[in-house]
This record gives sequence, structure tokens and C-alpha cells, in this order.
Amino acid sequence: MSDKPKSRDTLRGGETMIAIGLFMVVMAVPVLFGTIYAENFRAQVVNVVSGLVILAIGAGYVLRGWIVRKRSL
Repeated sequence: MSDKPKSRDTLRGGETMIAIGLFMVVMAVPVLFGTIYAENFRAQVVNVVSGLVILAIGAGYVLRGWIVRKRSL
């Protein structure tokens, strides 16, 4: 295993992933909130499923970015 220092690009990449993930998490909240105002059951199901998918992807980006950032320090 090499002991060379990590580049600043790795740190910046991790921070970018965290920012994108937080943006996706924030955007998932209105989608999930829109479920209340959906007129029929199909629209509610679509809102819940898409909101949860966006939320999961965003949380995955935040987690991956946090791991990359910690490893680069």
C-alpha cells in the first residue's frame, strides 16, 4: 500500500458529491409533500416512489461523498 498523499481533486470530488446529494435530498422533500395534493391513487403512488428513489440516490451520494472526503484527508 502506498503512502503518497491524496490529491486535492479527490477531496474536491467528495465535497461535490455531498453537495449534489444534499440537493437531491432537498428536492425529494417537495415531491414527497406533493403526495398529499395528488388527486388519485396512481399519482400518489408515483409521487411516493419517485420521491423515495430521489431521496435514496441523494443519501447515497452524501454517504459516498463523505467516505471519499474522509479517505482523502
